Amino acid sequence: MTHHSDLNFLEDLFLHTASLCLWRFSPSFELEYSNSLTVAPLKNIFTLSSSFQYMQEHFSEKNTPVFLFDDLFFLWAAVPESVNDSLHAVYLLGPVFSSTTSDSYVKEKMDIQNMSVKSQKTLLDIIEQIPVMPTAFFSRYICQLYYTLNGISLSTDQICMQTQTAMPVAHTKKEEASAKHDSYFLETQLLKNIEDGVLFSNFSSLFASAQIGLMCPGDPTRQKKDEAISSTTLFTRAAIRSGVPAETAYNLSDYYIQSVEAARTITEVIQITETMYSDIVRHIQAIRQSTATSSLVRDCQAYIDSHLTEAPDFEQLARELGYTKYYLTTRFKKESGMTISEYLMSRRIDYAKTLLNNPYMNIQEISESLHFSTPSHFSSVFRKLTGMTPTEYRKTLH
Repeated sequence: MTHHSDLNFLEDLFLHTASLCLWRFSPSFELEYSNSLTVAPLKNIFTLSSSFQYMQEHFSEKNTPVFLFDDLFFLWAAVPESVNDSLHAVYLLGPVFSSTTSDSYVKEKMDIQNMSVKSQKTLLDIIEQIPVMPTAFFSRYICQLYYTLNGISLSTDQICMQTQTAMPVAHTKKEEASAKHDSYFLETQLLKNIEDGVLFSNFSSLFASAQIGLMCPGDPTRQKKDEAISSTTLFTRAAIRSGVPAETAYNLSDYYIQSVEAARTITEVIQITETMYSDIVRHIQAIRQSTATSSLVRDCQAYIDSHLTEAPDFEQLARELGYTKYYLTTRFKKESGMTISEYLMSRRIDYAKTLLNNPYMNIQEISESLHFSTPSHFSSVFRKLTGMTPTEYRKTLH
């Protein structure tokens, strides 16, 4: 049975440090309590969605926490409390966004749901208060709550994921076939958003519930890995079409494919794919923000981006572009607002953030791969640009 003082403390901690609300459902899935200030509209969104049905089906078979994605764009987590191996209560955490959500996407989803103008206005007001929290971070709160409720430690790879949207029992063969392959329109829209540098809201939900063909029957983890690799290939091509240097895009692709292959669970695969997706979109956003600069400066930036793990020769670059090194560095500073060295360090630190996601690389290896003189120099530059050391940053990821 739950220690109520511990649960109350955890509830306050979640609410005041992460704006994370707690909901309690009875074993028959009746809402008994919530500390949310907007209970009615959020309750309606969740309980009327397919996630509510999926949650009931999940706990009829399992007693492990599960990520849930409702019919709009919210991410939730359901955590069971068990007494004598029987379901005593279900605690719901959320909602949160797994990535930044655009207003246009929110409005589009509300139109699809045929929400009234008044309901839309209410929901848009609520959305401003909902935190953005990647699933990797959200997982930690789930583990803490599960331990408080059951006195049992839980690892993040034990958290289940809603793998499909609940469907009516009676459906046609045509619907079954369409469920096996993502909508071509959805794929086209997703790739267009990537090329435009716009984060697609609820990406984790889309990828978790998608099935790009039946590539590996009988092995769901291998199936999801193959889907992730296919997505990485598509996203890499979209990045190159958007102006990301091919070498940069392929380096990212290689890293994330290796990370996917090293993953042990479906949850890990989804988290890695979500990170890959956000990383590629950030690179495209950076390219688009630099379009105001001249082709000379863009060529210089592209050269730096493709030589982050080398010692770039700017004398040689200037000669190849037909200018002196002095002219190149002066023009670069005037248009970009930073020196070439500052830009190089900034891009290396951005790439270091990607490498820090790889638990098999230590700080010294990352420092050496990015041509820092010493690990302490790398740490000093990293802290200057991010406000934390590489070790502190890695802890926020894992």
